[in-house]
Amino acid sequence: MPKPSPAKKSHTKKSAKSSRIKRSKEISRVLAKKAKGAGLVRKATAATRSSLTVPKRVQPSQSKGIHGRSVGKSTSRDNKPRQTKVNPVRTASVKQYEAAVKLLYSHEYERAKVAFEKVIVAFVDDKEVVERSRIHLRLCEQKIARKPAAPRTLDEHYDLAIALMNEGKYEESIEHLNKALKSNPKCDYVIYALAITHCRTGNFDGALASLQTAIGLRPENRFMAQRDSDFEVLKQDSRFGSLVFPDQPSASIR
Repeated sequence: MPKPSPAKKSHTKKSAKSSRIKRSKEISRVLAKKAKGAGLVRKATAATRSSLTVPKRVQPSQSKGIHGRSVGKSTSRDNKPRQTKVNPVRTASVKQYEAAVKLLYSHEYERAKVAFEKVIVAFVDDKEVVERSRIHLRLCEQKIARKPAAPRTLDEHYDLAIALMNEGKYEESIEHLNKALKSNPKCDYVIYALAITHCRTGNFDGALASLQTAIGLRPENRFMAQRDSDFEVLKQDSRFGSLVFPDQPSASIR
């Protein structure tokens, strides 16, 4: 086999060296691309992580309101319930209105009428109280219109006196009983009613004297007095016992 010439041999060596250089460059280029790609991946990962990071909770700032107070936090002072302001005019109107209603319920229609009229004039702006006062005022006027005529006979004075006594108006009751006695001074049931009225007012001497007169005019009044609860406070009085229970020792009634 013939040996290659030196020129051909050197050419072969150069070709092999050139191939190695090209391959080396190619490998370097591939490695550079890989390195560059890895760097981009790291940057993208970092960017992704940073974008997914939950931001820290921002503390609310204590902004100031119109009057310079902090509105960010509520204080215990702000949590306290605000007290309602009292309207002195409304308080006065309600007070006078209630006083007028009390007179109405006491059947003092004339005085109640005047009281409601004063409320309507004095508190025009309080529509609720004024409207209620007008309703009650009309009721007073109706009651006054239906008011019975002044009593004239003995029985009319007696009936009115009993009605007044039941309402606790003892002074007026005594007045009408005395007027009834002017027509007939010896009317036993009128005198008996007078004894009850005196007993309720604490005039025990007057009650015993009237009761003694009523029993003297009609003995059946004694049995009525024995069961009458109006004389309960007199049961401990010996004078009442001797008057109502004649079997017991008598005692003089002054």
